[in-house]
This record gives sequence, structure tokens and C-alpha cells, in this order.
Amino acid sequence: MANKPLRAILPLLRARIIDRSDTHFTIGFGSEYGSPTTIRIAIDAKRYDLRDGDILTLYTEVLLAQPSGPSI
Repeated sequence: MANKPLRAILPLLRARIIDRSDTHFTIGFGSEYGSPTTIRIAIDAKRYDLRDGDILTLYTEVLLAQPSGPSI
């Protein structure tokens, strides 16, 4: 098996589903800080168990740095 680089998952934010239909869902965040923001995701939402009020985590993945020499 080939050595694959290791990745870390970094959670970025948690957002609540505020609207949904068969063709999309919308998440909202930031309103508690006075700057409400929404993101609409266009998908076949019938295929997912999504409900109004569900909280989703947005995250990214980054490669882990290769270990270097000893730290002093």
C-alpha cells in the first residue's frame, strides 16, 4: 500500500439549516453576532435526511506537515 499523506480535518463553523426544498437547502450563521449570512446549497435534497433546524459543521482538510529535525 502506497504511503498517502496524512490529512487533518479542521472544523470551520457550525450553521443551522434555515430553509430547504427538494432542490436545495440553506444554512444560516452569524446572526447572533449582528451579521447574518446565508449559503444556499443546490442539491437533490430528497436524498438526504435534512430537517429545518439541523446544525451542520463546515470543515476543511489540510495536509499534515512532514516531521522535521528535533526541536530545541
